Amino acid sequence: MQPLEHGLRNELKPDDRFNFECTDKCMGKCCRFLTILLDPWDVEVIAREIDISGPDFLEIFCNYEFGSASQWPFVWLRQAEVGPCAFLLEDGRCSVYSVRPRNCRTYPIGRAVQFREAGRGLGPQEKLFIVERPEFCLGHEGTRTWTVSEWLRDSAADKYHELSDLYLSLIDYASGALNCRTWLTKKTSGLLMPLLFLPDVLRTKLGVSKNLDHESFYRRRIEATKVLLTEMAASFGQGPMAGAKTVPADENTPVLERIRQIIFAD
Repeated sequence: MQPLEHGLRNELKPDDRFNFECTDKCMGKCCRFLTILLDPWDVEVIAREIDISGPDFLEIFCNYEFGSASQWPFVWLRQAEVGPCAFLLEDGRCSVYSVRPRNCRTYPIGRAVQFREAGRGLGPQEKLFIVERPEFCLGHEGTRTWTVSEWLRDSAADKYHELSDLYLSLIDYASGALNCRTWLTKKTSGLLMPLLFLPDVLRTKLGVSKNLDHESFYRRRIEATKVLLTEMAASFGQGPMAGAKTVPADENTPVLERIRQIIFAD
């Protein structure tokens, strides 16, 4: 966001036009030797697409670690960082193209988001820009012209951005309002993994009905994580509930049971 705010990178408006068209000459070269961070929704939809469990997906295809400063869990595709992406076909095309991650589907358009004004009812503030062009990319030499809004619509990015913003706003809330850097530990953060990245495991443990669709369950999980973190923060004297005489959760209530209470709350 800072380079955009300081004029070091040009911001794009929805009606701005640009040329881009993938070619066979460079197909797939952009899918290797790069860090592809995954949102929880990315992990979930790709795992479902290839019919694999969440734990197996993380073990086979991902690396994850807890941030050194915040202890927040971050997940990225392992193979793409050291070579070709695991989902890259021999012809350079993507085997999970219909459910490709948010950061892949909008290239060469990048998106920066901030949530500083969200509490005032303005929602997340976004800025769009052209990602720095790698030397091998020939897409910008294509003849096809797009507006930014046309490109994002063709990429089916709106839903991915909406669900990603729920997650990014959670991180912003935890680091800002809850000051999680001062109290969140790797062990505590590990409790968040099923809520964020292992929905199939959580469904089984909670006995969630199949009638609750994946997107609705995702939204409930994000909200449950927010509530749980808020209650945790209060015990460390942080966040909006710090100093409150009572908190909704009994400290003797098992975490799984508290998650159940939050997710199935009316």
